Amino acid sequence: MSHPLHTLHVVTVRAPPGRNKGRQDRMAATAPIGPDVGWRVYTEDWDPAYGNPATFDIDDTDAVEQAEAGDDHIGPSAAREQPICFIDGTRRAELSVWLENSATGARVPGLMGAYAVGAVTVRPGANAGFEGIRVGRLAIWGAGHTGRITATTGHRWESEATTVTDPAKLLDHLQDLMRAAEGRLALDAADAGWNVVLDGPLNRIRSLHALVTGYVKTHRRQILPDAAHARVPTLPVGARTRIFTAGTDRYTCYVRVGRPGPGGSPWSGIARLDFPAVAGLDAVTVRATELASLLPRYAGVAHRDPRAPVNLTPVKNLENRLYRMLGRVEHATRAARDAVIAGRIQ
Repeated sequence: MSHPLHTLHVVTVRAPPGRNKGRQDRMAATAPIGPDVGWRVYTEDWDPAYGNPATFDIDDTDAVEQAEAGDDHIGPSAAREQPICFIDGTRRAELSVWLENSATGARVPGLMGAYAVGAVTVRPGANAGFEGIRVGRLAIWGAGHTGRITATTGHRWESEATTVTDPAKLLDHLQDLMRAAEGRLALDAADAGWNVVLDGPLNRIRSLHALVTGYVKTHRRQILPDAAHARVPTLPVGARTRIFTAGTDRYTCYVRVGRPGPGGSPWSGIARLDFPAVAGLDAVTVRATELASLLPRYAGVAHRDPRAPVNLTPVKNLENRLYRMLGRVEHATRAARDAVIAGRIQ
């Protein structure tokens, strides 16, 4: 059963009544909003902290080619019961630090942070469960510096050296470490025979496995040619587009896991699936159809998740579990600051 999408409403924009009528007329003349100019305005209950779910920048679509013959979408089929494993991760910054050379005044940035990755496994006829949770806590240093930090509270940040000197790049490095940990867990699960749905694209997974599928729920780039891109929002729940190439080692397609609510954007409830090319196109088309039919069962529910339905319920539950595994951020930050002040750096 599919769930309704996060509530979306069409907004009618009107100038306020009153004495500024002349100004209103000028505004209307210079910035018309309405169906006469081909635009609609939507509101969306997707949490703004996660960015917008679909904001398209035009990409180089010449690198993307249709790999599966045909123009029509592939409709829903009977979803086969199978063991499935959902994998995701979370990361957070806990304290920014600096190394400073008293003789030269040179400064090197550092970041103390943590990540957690894990899986939700669903076996036919059995309850879902959390498995494979892994936590990393790191002191990431720029310009090749090192230093492990240990707090009296039991928190410990392992040393991680980088070449960067831009503090913003340290958070990117933490993100990369989390994604690498997700990838290792995904490969371990696939080697154990699980059908893996990894939250996010596969472009940062170094070794691809035929049983690992990337699940992309936000859309930043238009990767398909215009005609194919325009057809994506017409997908019914449980259906998919045809398969397209994605670079030299992956295939991709779009699926719909839930319907837009009243006034909703046509792209609401659309996800993109990434598949390793190692299995071959025939196997990918079968897997894509199975997942397109199966994933709507796990669509998020609007009253529990502001990113519903495209953020899947097992993934939302896993996110909550991983946040708890990291502990309270204010405790970690206090412990980190006290350890730095006390000089507990090795």
